[in-house]
Amino acid sequence: MELLFEGKISAKAILENQKRDVFQVIMEQGKRNKDFGYIYSLAQQKNIPVSYQSRDEIQAMAHSSTHGGLLIKAGAQYHKALPDHKMPGFLCHIDGIEDPYNLGSICRSLYAAGCNGLILMERDWSKAEPVILKASAGAFEHLPLYWIQKEIDLTKYLKQQKIPLVMAHRKDAISLYDYTFPADFCLVLGGALRGISAQLAKHSAQNIFLEYGRECRYALDTASTVSAFGFEIVRQRRK
Repeated sequence: MELLFEGKISAKAILENQKRDVFQVIMEQGKRNKDFGYIYSLAQQKNIPVSYQSRDEIQAMAHSSTHGGLLIKAGAQYHKALPDHKMPGFLCHIDGIEDPYNLGSICRSLYAAGCNGLILMERDWSKAEPVILKASAGAFEHLPLYWIQKEIDLTKYLKQQKIPLVMAHRKDAISLYDYTFPADFCLVLGGALRGISAQLAKHSAQNIFLEYGRECRYALDTASTVSAFGFEIVRQRRK
């Protein structure tokens, strides 16, 4: 499948990583700046063809007007399974994400918060990847992603590698602000359309809830919850 990505942020993220096949870089004729030079250099290093077209031709191909004179044709991301070795640090598993903009925002926050790997249930996001990459400001390409077929794949991996599972779940939970995260752990959150399964909840070493500043009868959306947890982890690790 050939996908069309737009803009310098997407182009840089794709070329700086090796997560997909890249077929062509398209640049606006006569346009030169530092970003164009850097992207051209990356394409040359990787033997990726670069073509030049007029702004009108690029606009006719693009899906929006925010391309900045840069398009890149590439395939879908490769899906990596969990590795055989232990991944250290902060891992995160989220199930139930349905919206590509939400996935992009989640990747953006997790990458900024220093997450070492986002673990997702296997799903074909390929047609939405240009949207996800743009919404993530490139983090969808930079953040290590791993894909599992079943929840047991995750729990088996964590048990084998002696990585505790920490869950955002209110049953028998303590406040996020009273919990000290270990050096290595996997944070599990449920997506907007379905919560955490009972099977996965059995494996939780500690349940944590997000303490609000006032009485609220609603839950935050997944992207906001990810940010709150992620940057509390950053705050703790500053010490």
